[in-house]
Amino acid sequence: MRWRGLIQLARRTGRAGIMAGMDPAITALERVAALHWQGVEQERLGDWLLRAAGGFTGRANSALPLGDPGMPAERAVAEVVAWYSRRDLTPMIVIVQGLRARATDLDDLLVRCGWSAPRIPVMVMTARSETVACYQRDIGMTLAAEPDTEWLALYRFMGEALPPNALPVLMSAPVQMFASVRRDGRTVATGRLSLAGGWGGITAIDVDPAWRRAGLGTAVTAGLAAHATAHGADRLFLQVEEENAAARTLYARCGFTDHHRYHYRLAPGP
Repeated sequence: MRWRGLIQLARRTGRAGIMAGMDPAITALERVAALHWQGVEQERLGDWLLRAAGGFTGRANSALPLGDPGMPAERAVAEVVAWYSRRDLTPMIVIVQGLRARATDLDDLLVRCGWSAPRIPVMVMTARSETVACYQRDIGMTLAAEPDTEWLALYRFMGEALPPNALPVLMSAPVQMFASVRRDGRTVATGRLSLAGGWGGITAIDVDPAWRRAGLGTAVTAGLAAHATAHGADRLFLQVEEENAAARTLYARCGFTDHHRYHYRLAPGP
């Protein structure tokens, strides 16, 4: 049976109540963020959220362990392993940092079970919508309820073109709108604003290499912030790789500040 050895190791080394005592502000924001970028398939394991979307993005294909899974930690890890293996996906768990209680317990358990951290840690940044909207300027940005072919072609995920299963994830929030900026008859900048839980989420900011350093990324971000304000979302969040200095500088210039970090743990091969 796949993953049997990993499950047995988790049962031998795990502990109950691993995620108790979480910082309420971080927990609340992570739960809201999960509404903005959802898996195509989702299931609850107590307070943990299991998400799958054919492998497109870590957020949509990982377990989010917030609160009590309703069972001892070793059994919860085993359930996560089984759930993802049934979907032919490598089990992955998000480790949220910056908690009041020891946030390393679950991480320590996974490390002892051989789980790795192959992905760069992610910084969650937040801002007031009206603060970011101050940087808005007229760049001819248009909004649509769904991304068109040119939008999908320009937006790159981890430097690669989007896979066919990306669209359901992009459309997974209760409300989303897609920004495009066109120059010379083609789309040269993109952005996505999602709305849920009273927050606006900024994702998919991308600019054609030939049009970078012209302020389009900042202007699209500010334009989406203005629309968030207009739709009653006075707070914004975004998620950016911690080592992406250029993007973090852009967002800081717009008024975003660091809120907390998270990283992923990936199960070893069967």
